[in-house]
Amino acid sequence: MATSSSIVANVTEVINSTSRLYDYERVGENPGDHTIVVEKMSSKSLLITPSNTQESRTVSIDNITSKRKWIVLASFSILSFSNAVLWITFGPCLYIFMDHYNRTPFYINALATVYLVAYPILLIPVLKIFDKWGLRQGVLIGAFLNAFGTFLRFLGSFGPSGFWVLFLGQTIAAISGVFILGVPPKLANTWFKFGEQNFATGIGVTANNAGIAVGFLLSPWFIKKETAANDIPTFLLIQFGVCSIIYLICVATFTSETKLSRSHVKKTLTTFSTINAFCSDKAFMLLATSYGLTVGASFALSTLLAQILVPVFKMQDESQVGYLGFLNVVAGMVGSVLIGVYLDRTFAYKRSCRILYITAFLSLGAFTLSLKIKNIFFVTVSCIFYGIATFAITPALFQYAPIITSSRLIEDEITSTGILNSMVQIWAIIIIAMMDMTENNNQEFTMELPCLLLFAIAFIGIILIWLVKEDHNAKEVKERETQHLMNRE
Repeated sequence: MATSSSIVANVTEVINSTSRLYDYERVGENPGDHTIVVEKMSSKSLLITPSNTQESRTVSIDNITSKRKWIVLASFSILSFSNAVLWITFGPCLYIFMDHYNRTPFYINALATVYLVAYPILLIPVLKIFDKWGLRQGVLIGAFLNAFGTFLRFLGSFGPSGFWVLFLGQTIAAISGVFILGVPPKLANTWFKFGEQNFATGIGVTANNAGIAVGFLLSPWFIKKETAANDIPTFLLIQFGVCSIIYLICVATFTSETKLSRSHVKKTLTTFSTINAFCSDKAFMLLATSYGLTVGASFALSTLLAQILVPVFKMQDESQVGYLGFLNVVAGMVGSVLIGVYLDRTFAYKRSCRILYITAFLSLGAFTLSLKIKNIFFVTVSCIFYGIATFAITPALFQYAPIITSSRLIEDEITSTGILNSMVQIWAIIIIAMMDMTENNNQEFTMELPCLLLFAIAFIGIILIWLVKEDHNAKEVKERETQHLMNRE
């Protein structure tokens, strides 16, 4: 008994240790004589032994976490998917919702813009919630608000008198998004090992993109102008049911983070101090501004797509807008996954980001020119390339941001991603307002000047991303971080 005790460590002691490489679990515990104890045997295994016997067995760490990490990623992904569907619900059927609620385009567009407003305002309180309660509780709060918001949206779906109830529900769904958008890189770096993190981040981001894509299709497919009075309440009721089920799935499957998490050990600064450190870093702010301008322009394009296309092509059926938006986002989903796989193999963040920014710039120019000559085929092709570039930028920069600041700032994925997303929301609000103000209803291509504005913004994004400097080679940073984790006791 004494020998056994000297060889092995009590489970509680291991769980409370500073090692963050392993996910120690209470595999089984008897309050009587069979206390389970563990001993680290190697970088890949644990010796698990009842304290009153000499029997032992080796359990692979990968076996403990390999299945669970995919379940956690899947449950988060469907939550992010649903929240994105809620965001884009009204844009593809702009004119139908205008008639149903007897409102101008400003009010219907505000149902999407509220997502952009909520994020930067609520970022700091949400970061403090994640700091205090952890990843699981933060995600579950987001899932609950997501479901509750859809309930209020349904209550406000019965005509003009219900618009502000609808808006309240959409605002709560937007608050839910603050708990969701910054999670992918944190989840990836918490649950996934070196060589999988970019791919996992890409999956998390792609789930949100998939929601936007499906939202572009679902609204025009389900809601018709002639039957809108019945279609809109039915559609929003279905969304409430689906989001309620997703909340229950998250409760059942989204478990607490593993000991792979680095934030609990490294993070010693307060939330405000951490945000101030990131905002004071020149390289990070150049990256954040370039990201905010480029992806904010993409958000603005998605929000105002119907206003851009319908007058030019005299569209009678807004489902065509939905299909084009769907193609744009699906292309972006493919780009997000592929860039994750590519970066896991090459770590060529700087080169990849520069190529993506240039592609976004050129495709946006082609999009504007195609609208000018009224060629729907070239509009579609340029929109697809624009989606590939702008959506792939997101997972690339989420992982790139900690690398360029690795020598100066602590690694805090939730905070860095939160600031990046805030920049997108702020710039998207500004760009949408500028596009609305510069619309010219006296010409056929009413949004010509706003589209040229987007083109100019994309060029500024290229200049800013070119000014970002790396302190270290990206691959060396990732490998050194992983080696550091493996060597910690």
